[in-house]
Amino acid sequence: MLNRTLLLALVGLIVGILPVDAQTPQSKVKGRIIAARVQGQVNAVSKMDGQSRVLHDGDQFADQTEVVTLKGASVVLVFSNGATLDLAPDSTLDVEEFEQDPFASDIKVSSLKQEPGTSVTRLNMAKGELVAKVVHLNVDRGSEFLVTTPVGAAGIRGTTFRIVFRPDPGTGKAYFVVTTTEGAVVFKGVTSGPVSIPAGRQVVATFDYTAPTATSPASTVQSTPVTITTSNVSAAETSQIEATSQSIVSAVESTVIPSSASGASGNGGQASTTTTTPSTQPAPVIQPINPTVVSPSH
Repeated sequence: MLNRTLLLALVGLIVGILPVDAQTPQSKVKGRIIAARVQGQVNAVSKMDGQSRVLHDGDQFADQTEVVTLKGASVVLVFSNGATLDLAPDSTLDVEEFEQDPFASDIKVSSLKQEPGTSVTRLNMAKGELVAKVVHLNVDRGSEFLVTTPVGAAGIRGTTFRIVFRPDPGTGKAYFVVTTTEGAVVFKGVTSGPVSIPAGRQVVATFDYTAPTATSPASTVQSTPVTITTSNVSAAETSQIEATSQSIVSAVESTVIPSSASGASGNGGQASTTTTTPSTQPAPVIQPINPTVVSPSH
């Protein structure tokens, strides 16, 4: 009986010494997303109730929201884990999930080099183009950042990258590319296994594709034959991505994410008022599909 009493006392002493967050892991909260710069008409559609609203500079929303840029429109989105992205014209991005550890202090995004705590981000781009800058993620502690397309998913650790997915209803084909200019991206999809895309490299795919319709809500990607190639990023492409990356930096220079204790509804943050010219990069040209499969080089 005495030994049991001593053991319980010792356990109580150890628990009392441990930090609070070591005793009881904090539950994740809804992350915050701020539209730092909006050009043209950009709509945010709630997946909860189907309500749509037009985004303006400084507007804030959470996950379970679909962001749609009309032709000639674009938006720079800021995530409260330090990730930022530029969504190009004629794009549809579904923020399926974005949760993170709560944080007590306001965060100036431009000063972040590493995410605060851990987070889970899952995005789904049905069509379009984005360039993103993601600060170092705490992957070793469970953080995850995925961008999914009908072709597959790109896993991010902390990098600058571009993803393009442009279906062409006229030809029934689609063009897909993942380009990394800093860090590394891991792509999983129509390839036989994961493909690592280091800085200066890109994965390109062309394939038959049937877009979803009202009568057929599921999209169809023809699994074979599909051409998958890896190549070096050209100087012109690198320059374009770097220009967009710098535009993102300018847009979020004064963006501040309020602390988790400040609530998560309504407009939030101090969005930069800097404006830039919308992307004029033309949509990729759909290339003829090759009946052979080219294995990615590593």
